[in-house]
Amino acid sequence: MKILLVDDEASIERLVSSMITDAGYEFAYTDNGHDALTVAEEEKPDLIIMDVMMPKMDGFTACRELRARGVTAPVIFLSAKGDIVDKGIGFQAGGDDYMVKPFDPRELLMHIEAHLRRASMTTAATAKEEVLRFGRFTLDAAQFRATKEDARISLTPKEFKILFALASNPGVVLSKEQLVEAAWGKEFVGETSSITVFIKKLREKVEDDPSDPRIIQTVWGIGYRLEPEAC
Repeated sequence: MKILLVDDEASIERLVSSMITDAGYEFAYTDNGHDALTVAEEEKPDLIIMDVMMPKMDGFTACRELRARGVTAPVIFLSAKGDIVDKGIGFQAGGDDYMVKPFDPRELLMHIEAHLRRASMTTAATAKEEVLRFGRFTLDAAQFRATKEDARISLTPKEFKILFALASNPGVVLSKEQLVEAAWGKEFVGETSSITVFIKKLREKVEDDPSDPRIIQTVWGIGYRLEPEAC
């Protein structure tokens, strides 16, 4: 498997490249978000480690563009900023994980291996599900492709997994913990509050009126439910 590092700090490049190659993975590198778009297309990495503050294009913007181009590889953000607002922006941009600098390289390697293992299992599992149709919507799990009335809906991998989980259980209330497991897997360590951010983004993309959601409904104190009659 191949890991792409996008970071403009030479010390980080030396540390991560040594760690990655010692662990038996292939290593690719670029020092800015703009070039990461081309490198990701050419190298097709299995996972991307992305700095946030970089020249030419910051990590959040680069991640959004990668997701818009259909890149589904897990993205781990590295940043000196560790507050919840920055983490929220990272998840909204399509990131899968967020680590604060300075970090323990052994911990980063554990995160990498967990995401690679989860991505491999998810690919195999979702491919078996094939196509899910409900009302005006179609979800193609093998291609991570979503459509509404035959028009493409641009979803990040996490948004797709959350919507797929809800659509697979129409009318059933799923807790935040269940949706976290659907999107990140059982090994996720973090706050379930990030699901609220993803639900908000999903509503903006699938609801006819996001300010008055009818498809993805909140069940206060429990979780969320997909209302099949509204689809």
